[in-house]
Amino acid sequence: MTRTDVLRQVAVITGFEARRKMLSWRMFFPMLCAVIICALAYSTGSAEMRGYSGTAEMLNLLRPFVASASLVIAISATVMSSESLSEEFERGSGYITFTKPPSRNVLFAGKFLSGFIPSLIVLFTYYAISFGVCLVLTGGVPGRAFAAIPLAVLYLLAVTGVCLLFSSVAPRSSMAMMVSFLLLVVLQIFMLNVGFDSEPWASLGYQSGILGDYVLGNQTEYTMSSSGSLVSDEFEPDVRIACAVMSVYAVFSTAFAAFVFRYRNM
Repeated sequence: MTRTDVLRQVAVITGFEARRKMLSWRMFFPMLCAVIICALAYSTGSAEMRGYSGTAEMLNLLRPFVASASLVIAISATVMSSESLSEEFERGSGYITFTKPPSRNVLFAGKFLSGFIPSLIVLFTYYAISFGVCLVLTGGVPGRAFAAIPLAVLYLLAVTGVCLLFSSVAPRSSMAMMVSFLLLVVLQIFMLNVGFDSEPWASLGYQSGILGDYVLGNQTEYTMSSSGSLVSDEFEPDVRIACAVMSVYAVFSTAFAAFVFRYRNM
């Protein structure tokens, strides 16, 4: 089989699976969540921007929007990708698919893209609404906000790989979705809202905070010392560590998911 034939098969599988997802509740649910999160972020940001002007006004408005981007991505990836592989075994369709072209590697590539591309649409829709609100209310959008989009795409690659990993080993698609939701959504909310004595830099959920921190730039944090006095500390987001961790998750989870899917028996 030539490379052109392989790419054509991947494109056909991607198109079929992506269309199936986008015309079902799988597209409606994350889009609805994105709109609801935008509404909640607007109610918070519009209150925080009062009394400021210029860049400070934009950043205070955008703060809840960019901080919630990782949650939108996690929800979308969970819905779009966590059942993609396990359903082939659960429904028994693999008995037909695995014995005829395309190969499992081609099928895996199509399944990956069919989950990634609709999630990418949800992500861009969320950012379009966020930046549109900022533009209308403040007259502009900080340049760092646009620069954070590649970070969001990298995070989407990582969580899509993790969802496919769970999907490749789970006996049922519902179990894969439940585990993905607990680890990517619930745990992420916990990691971003709880203080730690030492930085959990290896956690994907913790590093997802870079999507908001990068836009906001250097921030001043206030904590209480043991003597009861207020202490300030300058926080500088470390993009290099966040990118490295997200890249590792994206590469290794996807590669291991592909390996398991290729050799898993019906």
